[in-house]
Amino acid sequence: MLSAIARSSPARFADLAVATGHSKATLHRILAALQDEGLIEPEPRGGWRLGLRLLELAGHAWRGVDLRGAAEEEMARLRDETGETVRLAVLQGHEMLYLAQVDSPSPVAFRLHVGARGPAYCSGTGKAVLAFLPVERRNVLLDSVARERHTGRTLVGRSELEADLAASRARGWALDDGEQAEDVRSLGAPILDRNGLPCGAISLTVPAFRRSREALVALAPRLTDAAWRIQARLPPA
Repeated sequence: MLSAIARSSPARFADLAVATGHSKATLHRILAALQDEGLIEPEPRGGWRLGLRLLELAGHAWRGVDLRGAAEEEMARLRDETGETVRLAVLQGHEMLYLAQVDSPSPVAFRLHVGARGPAYCSGTGKAVLAFLPVERRNVLLDSVARERHTGRTLVGRSELEADLAASRARGWALDDGEQAEDVRSLGAPILDRNGLPCGAISLTVPAFRRSREALVALAPRLTDAAWRIQARLPPA
């Protein structure tokens, strides 16, 4: 529907019905839903045009492209230094959206497809981002998400999670010590934009049998150094 509107803006109802093949009732519902989301706007003289919210969404998409480009070399370097899987993710709603992964050369590693999502409150990348969000935004997010106990280590209580995020912010990195999956540990560091706000995070993700909590934490300086170098590569806002 958005493509049809873009091709013939302003797009009139009859033209959209022909272009999409939808019935009048279905077309009315789709147009109303798109308008509610700010994705289309009515033209004063009739018809529809694309809405300004698409510019906002395009901005998010371009930032994701910029972030991947800035992170690519550093992720490969970190993988080579540690021998572990490196992931790049951004916060989308209540979840982390994974933009890239550089796999460990070990035969025992965790494969993840680009575009996968996971909970923010119990992952290394997610907790790294949450720890550096403005308090008001973090409170809104935590107030609205149902925190499921994935393992016996998952922090579902608000006070214990807040304490963990405060500690993560103070030291500059976050740890998922088997909170999302019992056999996986993940160390995350935020990537901050020019305003000091998290635009994403990178992580080292390891099998629990291969690296203890202490052994993984020992890699935190390498991880945070990589995050800093990625920040330096980001284009000006």
